[in-house]
Amino acid sequence: MSSPVETAVAEDLESMSLQDKPADEDWEEDSESELDSFITEDQEIIPAIVSDIRSDDRRTRLIATIKIRRLLQKRPPHVGVQPVINSGLVSTVVEMLSVDDNKFRAEAAWIVSNIASGTSDQTATVVEAGAIPKLVAMFPTDISDVQENALWALGNIGGDSERFRDMVAEAGGIQPPLDVLDAPEKHTEKVRNTASWVLTCYLTPRRAEFGPDVTGKMIPILAKFLRGAPEDTSYDTLGYAVKALDQICANEAAAELTITTGILPRLVELCTTGNTDLRYNAIRCVGQFTAGSEASTDAAIEAGFLEALKPCIFHYMVTIRENACWAASNVAAGSLSQVHALLKAGLLPILVTVVGDKQEVQKPRNEATWALANLVNTALVHPELVDPLIEGECVEAFSDAMATHHFNTQRLAVQSLQKLLGRESRNQDKVLELFKAANGIARLRALRDEKGTRGSEVGKTAHEILKEHYPDFVRRPRV
Repeated sequence: MSSPVETAVAEDLESMSLQDKPADEDWEEDSESELDSFITEDQEIIPAIVSDIRSDDRRTRLIATIKIRRLLQKRPPHVGVQPVINSGLVSTVVEMLSVDDNKFRAEAAWIVSNIASGTSDQTATVVEAGAIPKLVAMFPTDISDVQENALWALGNIGGDSERFRDMVAEAGGIQPPLDVLDAPEKHTEKVRNTASWVLTCYLTPRRAEFGPDVTGKMIPILAKFLRGAPEDTSYDTLGYAVKALDQICANEAAAELTITTGILPRLVELCTTGNTDLRYNAIRCVGQFTAGSEASTDAAIEAGFLEALKPCIFHYMVTIRENACWAASNVAAGSLSQVHALLKAGLLPILVTVVGDKQEVQKPRNEATWALANLVNTALVHPELVDPLIEGECVEAFSDAMATHHFNTQRLAVQSLQKLLGRESRNQDKVLELFKAANGIARLRALRDEKGTRGSEVGKTAHEILKEHYPDFVRRPRV
C-alpha cells in the first residue's frame, strides 16, 4: 500500500495540466509567504531544499522537486527561475528527465519548461545541461503527464530562438508533436493541444524555413488532423493547428503541397466558425494562398473563400475585418478571372462600405482601399471593368478615403482617382461629376494645403488633379 505522501503525489501528477494547474494536496500546499521563503536574500534556493532534491531517499527527493516546481509555477520567471539556476539545480533537474520513474520525469519536464519560459540566457542553461536530447528521448510514452510536460518544454526551448529551434529539430524534436497529431485518438485533448501549440512555437515567428523534408511531413499530418480531429478537440487546439499551417504556407512550395491535400475547403469552413481566434487563424491561413501564385489564389476561390469573406468583413473583431479586407485586396490584384469572381461574389459594395464608414478603425479601411486601388489597376489593362467600378461607387469611396487622415490610404485614393481620370478614359466626365458631388474637390484642396500632406507625394498629386481637371478651384482660398 502506498504511503499517504506517495498517494498525494500520484494524485497530483495524475491531475496535472500545463494550462490549468490544479491545487496540490493539502500536505504540500504552500502559502505565498512559504513560497517566498524558498528563496534566500542572495537569490538562491534555501539549502534545505537543495539538499533534499539530491537526497537518496525517494520521498524526500520528490517532495523537494515538487516544491521547486510549485515555486516556478506560482512565481513569474523573473522571480523564480534565476534562484534555481544560481543554486546549481539545473543539471540535477535535467538528469531527472532520464530516470526510470515517471513521477520524477513529469515533474522535471515541468520545471524545465518553466525555466525555458524565462530569458534566452535562462533557457540556455537547460540546453547546455543537455535537456533537448533527454526530452526527445522521453518519447514515445503512454504517460500523458510526461508527454504533455515534455512537449511543453520542447516548445518553450524551440520557440526561444532560431538556434535552439534548429537544435531541437536536429535532435528529432519535431517528430513527437507530429506523432500526437497523426494519431490524435490515442492521446488526451490536453496532449493534443500542447502538441499543436508546440508546432506554432517552432514556426513563430517565420524564421529560417524548415526544409521540404520537414514541411513535407508536417503538412499532410496537419491536414489530416484538421479534417478528422476527435469530437472533443477544442477550438484552441484546432486554432494552433491552423496557425501552424498558416506559418508553413508562407512558402509557395509548401502552399502548393497543402493544396494537394484537399484541406482548403475545410479551412474555408473554419473561416466562418463562431470561435474568433480559430476564425482569425483560418482567414490568415487561407489568405496566404491569395497572396501567392495565381494557381494558389484560384484554389482558394474554388474552395469558396470569397463567400466566406463577406461576413468576416463585418465581424466585430477588428483583426478579422482587417485580414478579410487584406485577402480581398490580394484577389483584387490577381488575374482578370479572379477579379470577375470577386465582383460576382458581391464584394465590391462591401469594400466600398468599409472605406466610407467613418466609424470604422483605420486598418480595415486601409486594406479595403488597397482592394479598390488594385481593382483600378486591373481596369487599366481591362477597360471593361471601369464601368462596374464607377457604378459600384468607387469614385465616392476614394473621396471618403482622402478624408481619413491616414497617409497611405490617402495616397492610394489620389493615385487611383488620377488613374481613372487618364487622358484616354471615356468615363472622365462622369468620374469628375461623381467626385465633385462627393465633396472631392474640398478634400483634394485639403490634401494639397494641410500640414500633414502639403508638399508630399499626396499633396502634389492632389494639386495636379485640381490643376488639370478642376482649374476653377486651383487657387488657394483666402484666409
